[in-house]
Amino acid sequence: MQQDPLLVPAERLAAVLTDGLGSATGAPLTVVCGRSEADLATVVDEIRRRHDQRFKVVDLSFSESTAGADLLTAGGLLRGCQDAVTVLANVHRLPAPAVGALEALARQVAAAGARCLLTVTLPLPPQTRSAFAAVFARLHRDGLVRPVTLRPVSRRELPELVVSMTGALPETALCDRLWSRTLGWPSAVGTVLRIGADSGAITAVDRHSYLSAWPAQVQSAGYDDLLAGVRGLGLPLWSAAKAVAVLAPLGPAVSRLTGQVLGEPESEAAALLQTLADAGVLLPVRGRQVWRFRLPLLQCALRAALGPYERRRIAQIAVTALWHGTAECADPAFLPDQLTDAGNLVHAGRARTELLDHAQRATPDGDDRPLRWLRAAADLAAQRTERAGILLAHARGCLAHGAAHRALDSTDTVLHEHLDDLPDDQFVDVCLSHLAALHAAGERETLSRVAEGVWWPWPGSVAQRTIGRAAALSLLGDWRTAWQVLAELHRDPDAHLVERHLRDLGTITRLWLGDSAAFDSEVTALPARVTVGEQVTDLLRRDAEVLVALGELRRAEPLLALTGRAPVRLTTACLATLAAGGGRADEALELVRKSVATEPGTGCGPGQSVMFHLAAILLLRKGKLVRAVEMTNTARARTPALPHLLAAAEAAHHVLFGRDSDAVSVLVRALDHAEATEVVALTDLLWMSLADIAVGQGDLTLLPCYLHRVTAVAKQMNTEQAEISRLVLHSTVHADRGTATEAAALLRTRPPLERAEGLERLVRFGVGAPELLSEAYEAAGTVDALLHRSVLRNLMRTHGIPVPGRQATVAENERLLAVLVTDGLGNKQIATLLDTSEKSVEGRLSRLFSRTGYRSRVELAAAMLTGRFTA
Repeated sequence: MQQDPLLVPAERLAAVLTDGLGSATGAPLTVVCGRSEADLATVVDEIRRRHDQRFKVVDLSFSESTAGADLLTAGGLLRGCQDAVTVLANVHRLPAPAVGALEALARQVAAAGARCLLTVTLPLPPQTRSAFAAVFARLHRDGLVRPVTLRPVSRRELPELVVSMTGALPETALCDRLWSRTLGWPSAVGTVLRIGADSGAITAVDRHSYLSAWPAQVQSAGYDDLLAGVRGLGLPLWSAAKAVAVLAPLGPAVSRLTGQVLGEPESEAAALLQTLADAGVLLPVRGRQVWRFRLPLLQCALRAALGPYERRRIAQIAVTALWHGTAECADPAFLPDQLTDAGNLVHAGRARTELLDHAQRATPDGDDRPLRWLRAAADLAAQRTERAGILLAHARGCLAHGAAHRALDSTDTVLHEHLDDLPDDQFVDVCLSHLAALHAAGERETLSRVAEGVWWPWPGSVAQRTIGRAAALSLLGDWRTAWQVLAELHRDPDAHLVERHLRDLGTITRLWLGDSAAFDSEVTALPARVTVGEQVTDLLRRDAEVLVALGELRRAEPLLALTGRAPVRLTTACLATLAAGGGRADEALELVRKSVATEPGTGCGPGQSVMFHLAAILLLRKGKLVRAVEMTNTARARTPALPHLLAAAEAAHHVLFGRDSDAVSVLVRALDHAEATEVVALTDLLWMSLADIAVGQGDLTLLPCYLHRVTAVAKQMNTEQAEISRLVLHSTVHADRGTATEAAALLRTRPPLERAEGLERLVRFGVGAPELLSEAYEAAGTVDALLHRSVLRNLMRTHGIPVPGRQATVAENERLLAVLVTDGLGNKQIATLLDTSEKSVEGRLSRLFSRTGYRSRVELAAAMLTGRFTA
């Protein structure tokens, strides 16, 4: 329409226009152009809101039937309205005869001294394009028009836009999905966010948002506003748009195949595609040989609008073209997707073979489409035994991807329809997979019935039913009863039928109860078993993850190295614990949030229990206390297999606010529960927390008792963490500096946060040199433990240890204050944590807001979330 227009991002356009419309100088007519009618409407709404206080806004939205009358109405309204801003929306809908009247109106606006805003959606219709160009050229020549082009946000700006819409910072994968669908247009971003939230595909955790598996089918009602414009073009164009939404990846063959779908000649289909391009729906590429959608989200919306048979028929045409070589596609996922949709409309045998091949070659990158391909292949299987095998592979894949309900559907189908088709040695495996799926899907009531021995709907020997019961008990965290059941099973004459499962379950069950001998022997033997080619992939993954959960990272390293030789998919909980152990605290917390957001919200095994414990402790030490409590509450709601672990963070939270008696009560209750259920693993953490409180209160009388308890745990579990606790307490009770030196040496091999807390503990307990505080301070800095470093600085000053970097310390104190404010703490709570007065906190906050320019805690929180805050 005009050269050199002002390009403004959509979310900032209203502010730019407000200043121009309120000025007495400048062009009287402002024309805002953009490719999104919805975003232009949002700009008009925002301008109306901003101008309400200063002048009247007259809003006219043109339609093709009333355009001439609307122009006359606008002209009449301008009389005596010098203080008004007249908004003429959807000017692009004007028919050709009315475009000339628009020029007269513009000149009338200038003569009246008024201001007028026009919105125009691009591209302009072909039949009026030249008329509009001529009118605006003359107006621009006379200085009467100011063109402004609405542009989308950039990929870099997208996270801030999402934060402004949802209050949550999007992960990279979500930003990538949003960008690929919306190209940065805010209204489209809002649509995707709404559909994602409604379908559960986008979940917010701890002020961060994450993308899980996008639903295979989205109800088209979610796209109604987006689809309205295409529907309004008429049935032939509507049908053509839906067809090309599927067929677009097939390049030059699209016109011919669209004609095949519509039952029209290729020339007629090509004309329809050109009309869609003129309407701004499609964009021709390479001389109209290839077509793509101007807004990719519209393509998704049109696919969602397909009816069941319509979808299958288009998929059949696409598959046939690819198989016959009359079309090509660069996207390797396109063919299996269409095979899945086509079902039995194409050759079942070939479709099944290709679906299995694509599923096996797919990379484990979080995309769940290979799972849909597997399920489709199972439905096309001709032999019952083959179908059963594919369903089992599908169930295992679903469990690995966190798709518990889909896994449950497949295992249930096998157990109810294909029992006779299973090899004898696979029956128990299928049952145990089904129980794992029940647990992951939150079916605790059903799992409890199996654990109680009152429900087992499948055939099998007593030994097989008993192993299923023991597995259910283990999944529910009742390790003591599970071991009792397994011990009885050892005496069953049919125990040899489940020998492998009896050994595997027994080893882990006894470990949590404090008997680590069998597990340690198994771990020692695993590398040799891998070397000789034994298939122990599942065992390798399980034992590596158990070692990581126990904090035995050095012992886990050889097993983790061996997993590189096999396609082993570690759980998110294990990856988060490894990240924390490596000092990558932000990565660890990101993985924890992603686990909470994208994995089943039920079930919490030992690995997840440890993950939640570490996350809560990290958040506490960083000063994010409210979020730490939220993390423990999330874990508790999932009924963790090691519930006593959550007490450590809960007690630490009480201690920070001086509620020592509450902390002791929490720890004692957790230890009593562990003792009642005979769980020993990781209880040393709680005994050390009690020792910390006792030393803080100056009461050392209970330390010998704590030493006795921790010594027993260290002997039973054979873990470095428990051994360090034993050494620290032994050195304190017996005033043995040599043992303290041993503890310090071991601590230097441990993860940064554990090292920082352990070295500080040696000094507080009076058995370590004050110089250890410098090491602790540096280690705490590795994980950005702001609150812990603040505590350490006070302790360092008490012991005369210099705190490095005065300017850095000032900036860190300001950043800690910002973190505490962002976390939602009040001034009184902050004063308690920082050991200062409320008045001092008020003064520091006032200086913080004055220096940064943020006007509220909400603005400060947004800046902290997006990384814009600088101390």
